[in-house]
Amino acid sequence: MNWIGALVAGICSAACAVATAADVGATYPPGSITTREQAQQALEAVRAADAEAEAAHRSELQRCAKVFLQNQCTADERRKFDAQQRELRRVEVEAREVRRHIDADERAKRRSEAEAKRQSERAPAPPPDAKARAAAQADKEKAAAVNREKYQERQKAHAEEQAQRTQKEAGQANGRAANVKEYEEKEHTAAEYAKRKEAERIANEKRREDRRIERERAQKEREEQAKR
Repeated sequence: MNWIGALVAGICSAACAVATAADVGATYPPGSITTREQAQQALEAVRAADAEAEAAHRSELQRCAKVFLQNQCTADERRKFDAQQRELRRVEVEAREVRRHIDADERAKRRSEAEAKRQSERAPAPPPDAKARAAAQADKEKAAAVNREKYQERQKAHAEEQAQRTQKEAGQANGRAANVKEYEEKEHTAAEYAKRKEAERIANEKRREDRRIERERAQKEREEQAKR
């Protein structure tokens, strides 16, 4: 039995180490992913949290199927799962976008370096000049500053796009919640209607039974009077 306990403890420990969607969202808020390493770590965290969320979602739906307020339980779980998926997709999209930008910048840098090398190989080497070297260094630093500014602008535009997408998805989630509420209200109304109809049916049956008993009593009285 000891090995069973150890196995259960190991499984629990592994499950607890998996980050949830909320953990991933808190670790990578909008605009926080700026390097390739961060992007790769974010994607791995998203995959782990996504698998955990899917497993928890299936387990919760199975539990909801056994409770008294099944529809309410299922709707609440689906809203929770949708929110988790939105947060994970936000982090995933941002990580992939950052990685794509970095890849594009690195390709452009390699092309620029290759072109500069070809140009330098074709052109005769100028005599060393301290002033020219200082000017070249200044140009290089200026170009680096321009590249950093462009990168920051792309990051800002991406963060704004993500914020707009998040706002749009929140509106869609509210619409789904309204549909769920409307459906639940219809079910409640239908249940109340069925309850009233059942009460009316029972009352009608009781009235018919009372009239039958009254008829039989009257018939019995008439038969007894006829015997006299």
